[in-house]
Amino acid sequence: MDGFAAVPSFAQARGAVAFWDLGEGPPILVLHGFPDAPIGMTPLVERLVAAGYRAIVPALPGYTPSAAVDRYQSAAVADDMVAVLDALGLERVTAVGHDWGGCVALDLGANHADRVSRVVSLAIPHPEGFAARRRDLQEQKTAAYAWILAYSSGAAELAADPVWLDQVHEEWSPGLHRSEWSAVKEILQQPGVGEAVHGWYRDDFGASTSTGDVRVPTLMLHGGNDGCIRPACFAGFEHRFPAGLELEQVDGVGHWLHVEQPDAIAARILRFLTAV
Repeated sequence: MDGFAAVPSFAQARGAVAFWDLGEGPPILVLHGFPDAPIGMTPLVERLVAAGYRAIVPALPGYTPSAAVDRYQSAAVADDMVAVLDALGLERVTAVGHDWGGCVALDLGANHADRVSRVVSLAIPHPEGFAARRRDLQEQKTAAYAWILAYSSGAAELAADPVWLDQVHEEWSPGLHRSEWSAVKEILQQPGVGEAVHGWYRDDFGASTSTGDVRVPTLMLHGGNDGCIRPACFAGFEHRFPAGLELEQVDGVGHWLHVEQPDAIAARILRFLTAV
């Protein structure tokens, strides 16, 4: 798919939000995470489009060519995504998010259930799942990178360092090689993006509120070999999904499960979207 080579459109939220509008059919908002970019979602997007869906793929605030903003809490970014829907005249969509994009998708389901019909979270639990990181030493070791990106004086430079990014990629999804990775790293090295990544982590740790009940049906998939957010974090929050939660571990894959098993993950999402 060469859709991401085209000039993006822009919607005005707190700042300008760039997005690509690909395909035709029922709309799906596809949200990337870190370290990633819209082009990194290509394996999933191309399968959704081939299945007859319209994929709206924003660059999250602070990720070029979207503008930087003053706050990066996922709830505030969810409000920005509503502005994208407004600009397109879309009343309601499905939200599919990976990593930080999954956090935003969950906040859309919690705070904007009138605008999203279903949520798919890839590799991200409800925030209550991170309680495991407060009581388990291994989980604390795994989460050390997040504290560094939130509080280190060199966080912005680190987030744009291609050698460190390669190490993260290998640690989180061992053995994964993907054609979009070089393009993703180029975006992460653009001026200001490292500062935005630092802001995302800093504002997450400093947030005074967290995601509440997700009020739409939700599918949550995570990799059994994820080196970023381990399986221990995917438990203890089922009560936060009164409209229903389908929680599944996908064995043999890591953090980028939708890239490692693109056909299987896309098929599972499509079954969820068409279920009565």
